[in-house]
Amino acid sequence: MKLKLLMFGMILSLAVLSACGNGGDMEGEMNHDNPSEDEVRSLEVDLEVPESADAGEAVEFTAHVHSNGEDVTDADKVMYEVKSGEESLENIEAQHDADGVYTIEYTFEEAGTYTVISHVDAMQLHTMPQAEITVE
Repeated sequence: MKLKLLMFGMILSLAVLSACGNGGDMEGEMNHDNPSEDEVRSLEVDLEVPESADAGEAVEFTAHVHSNGEDVTDADKVMYEVKSGEESLENIEAQHDADGVYTIEYTFEEAGTYTVISHVDAMQLHTMPQAEITVE
């Protein structure tokens, strides 16, 4: 009787382990059927901010968002943060213009050195390049 229970337990364990192993193989096969799931995506942003501007003058900030050589026209969020020193002055969300370019206009009221950071979320990735501008 004990031998039959032991044999039954071993067969049941073998069945459970082989079922788990098949699930892993099926997942691997599914990824090979759709190569885009296996592709590593990059998120790149070319931030353009003028080096200098005059106080009271509108300037343009642009971020060209691209991934693996293709424009990203449907980013989840592109936001520009304007900082003076460590203080965040303003966060402005940008909309897509064309060809992966997200643009805003901004007017600095006072002279100084400012940092502009573009916060970009796309394809479950985040990047935040920054640039400085001197306002006279």
